[in-house]
Amino acid sequence: MADNEIMDMVRRFAGADPDAEDTVLQMCYQAAVAWYEAAGVPADTDNRLWVFWVCNLAAWMYDNRGTADNDAHVPAYIVTSVHQLRPLRRTSAAAAGTETDTGTDTGTETGTGTDTGTETGTGTEAGDGG
Repeated sequence: MADNEIMDMVRRFAGADPDAEDTVLQMCYQAAVAWYEAAGVPADTDNRLWVFWVCNLAAWMYDNRGTADNDAHVPAYIVTSVHQLRPLRRTSAAAAGTETDTGTDTGTETGTGTDTGTETGTGTEAGDGG
């Protein structure tokens, strides 16, 4: 997706006037990209899910610009998007055969590879972990 298309999406997410000056919106977009990169999520303008979440965060930053107190925390739904987008965590967990389980898994787990036995979590799991 081209930068001008992304900025158009940021403008729509923020509810900004299409003809308005977009310097502040651009700064919010750049800050959102930097926020995700600091969380281990590289910029990927071809990934529509990444674009969605970056636009969402940029719009939130735009809406909360000037908030200088502790009420300006990034919403939890945006913070959790990092887990969905972070490629290193997805690929390293799959390659190592490890996972972090925080819920109840009622299915069976199948696959090939080496199970290191380093699975942690609070859920129950059926299967041999293979």
